[in-house]
Amino acid sequence: MNSSSCTQRGASLIEVLVALLIFTVGLLGLAAMQLSSLQSTADSGQRSQSVWLMQDFIERMRVNPDSTPTDYFDALEAQSQNCAALPVRMCADYYNPSTAAKVNASECNTAQMAAFDAWEAQCSYAAIANFNTIDARFNSRDFITPPGAGSLVDPNVNGNALVLSLNWQNRSNLTANNQAIATDGATTELRIER
Repeated sequence: MNSSSCTQRGASLIEVLVALLIFTVGLLGLAAMQLSSLQSTADSGQRSQSVWLMQDFIERMRVNPDSTPTDYFDALEAQSQNCAALPVRMCADYYNPSTAAKVNASECNTAQMAAFDAWEAQCSYAAIANFNTIDARFNSRDFITPPGAGSLVDPNVNGNALVLSLNWQNRSNLTANNQAIATDGATTELRIER
């Protein structure tokens, strides 16, 4: 008797499917890492904008030496309630998008300067009624996503010190539909003493 031996060559379908499954799991892992990287990039962008905004606000306080921490506290508390209108006194030159003209600054006292600085820190130019995105002015505040609840800048006066907390909604606290999971988001805090 002569038996012929058959040797198997190539891969069976089961081996191909197992290899495809392993490859797919690896690709899903890479996609998850990319998503996490994008969320971290967005969060770091929000953090850098908030630090930039806080540093700008502190520099504005330094150039207004006659003001007190209470002036800025009162101004920030008032502005957290009404961001739909420009401040009564604009203490810096600005571009008015509704008239397409440059408007010169008004002369301001220390309290008016504190109110103007608070509006620029707390409010967004995009929130005013006559906002036009084509020729609008943007500041750092326009690029920070505010938290789900509360105001962007929370002041606290402690003697001669003003403690500022800037809150924003970070991407890791959002669902797939951009709904806030948590209302607090992230915070940057600075303490200014006079």
